[in-house]
Parts: sequence; structure tokens; C-alpha cells
Amino acid sequence: MPLLVIHTPTKSCENIILLEQNPIANSTLSLRACTLFVPTNEAFQRHHDTTYVLYHMATVAMTQDQLTKTIPSDMDGNPPLYITKNRNGDIYVNNARIIPSLSVEMTNNDGKRQVMHIIDEVLVPLTSLPTSKTEITNPDAFQFLQQADLLNIGENRLRSYRSQVTVMRKENLYQSPGGHTFLIPVDEGFKQTTRSSLVDNKVIDGHVILNNVIFTSAAQIEVPQTTAAFEDNIKVTVSFSKQKEGKMYVKSNTLLGDSKHATGVVLAEIVKANIPVRNGVVHLIHRPLMIIDTTVTQFLQVSQQYLNT
Repeated sequence: MPLLVIHTPTKSCENIILLEQNPIANSTLSLRACTLFVPTNEAFQRHHDTTYVLYHMATVAMTQDQLTKTIPSDMDGNPPLYITKNRNGDIYVNNARIIPSLSVEMTNNDGKRQVMHIIDEVLVPLTSLPTSKTEITNPDAFQFLQQADLLNIGENRLRSYRSQVTVMRKENLYQSPGGHTFLIPVDEGFKQTTRSSLVDNKVIDGHVILNNVIFTSAAQIEVPQTTAAFEDNIKVTVSFSKQKEGKMYVKSNTLLGDSKHATGVVLAEIVKANIPVRNGVVHLIHRPLMIIDTTVTQFLQVSQQYLNT
């Protein structure tokens, strides 16, 4: 397939970015205002899957200062791109950092304003499995849970947690409009048979950070975030940690509990991060949070492994 070659000047040399040619993208570049997020060559070299060109485009021109919290992409279903602006000045689109010195503003032959931002990762949308007969576009977090077996999320299965969300009638939490962070334990984390029965309303609430879309690259490390389980009779926070080997963890801290929810910390590895959905981002974790069902020795072993990675 022929390639669209975009040349972007750097301080010392010309940086060549390759994108698959796409007739819709070419039409947009020729005729419309747009914002284009272009990964670096290094980002393309690290990325071994399909590149979705239209997920890197929006049909409104925005400089770094003009970027809003969400921007509808030009991909089918217009799944949103999430913008995070950190206190240190870094700007992220989903999990990719914008390289500030390389943004370019221009006009096309029709005088339409266009802005190009260079980013350090390829943007990865949520897509259906190639074998799926059902095309799923721009699902919310509950649709993601319902249809996870048809989605391209690797070998991860979510049936145990999905079942508990249904039993506890917490669908509305996952359908909430806006932008939230959803931590979803995979089936592997329910091998201890009692864990499923311990996932009640409050535990499910403790897996959702409301009104805050947190991708791992943009996450504030070791900063507690209040969860939906933060009220008069129970208070649970979640924080993100990144280790030397690149592994990411989340840690729940039940500050105030009750007879069913013990105070204390639970650590879970993120096994698949940064899955964008219509109402935020999903991170798949290796075990449920808030459920303190390991011995002190087991917890210390896991903690030591966490500290040594």
C-alpha cells in the first residue's frame, strides 16, 4: 500500500513520519480544517499492529492551548480522544505525549486551518476482533464489559466481574456519561473461589474513579484518587505506581471500612492498560481491589516482588 509521507522539521534534521494512505484522510487534508496527531518514527517502529489513521485525526483545528478535554476523532463512530494537561506542562492525547516543540500550524490550498502535533506513541483505539461478525464502534464501559469476548483485548476474559456487576445492578455506573477511569479485574483474579461473592456494590464502586480519565503515561504516581466508594460510611482511594521494569500497578486503600470491607491496602498489576471507551478509559487488572484475603506472608511476598521490579 502506498504511504503518505509527512516531513516535519526538527532542530537538527528532517523527521520523516509515515502514515498509511487513506482516501478519507487525504480528502480531509485537502478540503477541511483538521488536527492531526502524528507518531514519531520510533513510535511506529515499536508498534506492530494496525495503525488506524482516522483515529489520529479530528476535523477541527486546535493548537496545544486550544485542545479540549475530549476531541471526537474521525474514525467510524467518532470515538473520543482524551487530552490530559499536567501541571508540569506536558500534554497527552490518550497515552501519547505531545512533543511541544514540533507542533505546526498551516493552511491548505482552500485556506482551511490545520494543526499537526507530533506524539511519542501510536494511538490505539478499541476495536472488534477480526473474527467477530459484529462491528462494535465506540462502546461505553458497560458495553465493553458486555461484549469483551468480541473485542481485541488479548486473552483477557472478564466474565466473573461482569457477572457481579449484573447481579449487583451496577450497570448505571458503567454507563455514566462523561469521563471516568474503570479498573476491571480479569477472570484470572477470581481463581480463589470466594472472591466473586465478595464483590458487592461497594467493591464495584471502589474500582471506578469518577470524572477523571487517567491514562498510565499521564498518571500522577502515588497520588491517591477518590473512587465512587467515598462517602460517609466507606472511603476508598486508588493510586497508580510505575516500576523500573515498566510494570504498572494500582493500589486501593480502604481508609474507612465496615464489617464487610476491611481497612487496608490491596495491590494489583495492570495487565492491559489504556483501553479507551466512550465514557473514559479501562485498565484491566490481575485481581480485584479492596478484597483483603491474603495472609500477611503472601502480602509481603507480593509487595517485595512489587518493590523489586
